[in-house]
Amino acid sequence: MENQRIRLSKAMLKAGLLTLLKEKPLNQISIYELCAASQINRTTFYKYYGSQTDLLKEIEADFFAQLDEDLKPIIEQNPEALISVLNHLHEQRELFCTLVKVIPTQDFAEHLFTIPSIARIFRNMADAGNYSESEAKYIRRFVFQGTFAVLCDWLGSENPEPVSEIAGVLSLLKSRL
Repeated sequence: MENQRIRLSKAMLKAGLLTLLKEKPLNQISIYELCAASQINRTTFYKYYGSQTDLLKEIEADFFAQLDEDLKPIIEQNPEALISVLNHLHEQRELFCTLVKVIPTQDFAEHLFTIPSIARIFRNMADAGNYSESEAKYIRRFVFQGTFAVLCDWLGSENPEPVSEIAGVLSLLKSRL
């Protein structure tokens, strides 16, 4: 279990990295620059992380763990709780867009749809009842990737449409499968 000082140091490093990622790509951020932005000593950085990529992976893991934790009670009450998922993603859109920008898209999408609570919702959305297992596999892939593209466009836009509108679009697409 981490003590408060460790949690604070890590939080400052995460905030510093996210701030710098808005200005430039990960491979252009030096440890020195990250530590200066975070007001953390380089020794402290290396005590917890080997590289900026390690820190980014922890930010991503934290994001997905928190998303799953927040959504789990909602999904247990209503397995079709698409609007709740979209609301939560909308609230976290700045972090979502930053992570999408710096993490390879395929990796981020796979991680997103393997979060247990989200996987449950989209498994229901991509239920391919009248198809062979082979066809169902591709239909699920299509739904996941298409949904991810919609989420990226929606959350990355300057003035995103209301959650209910995006939920309607995704539900309409599901009904057409």
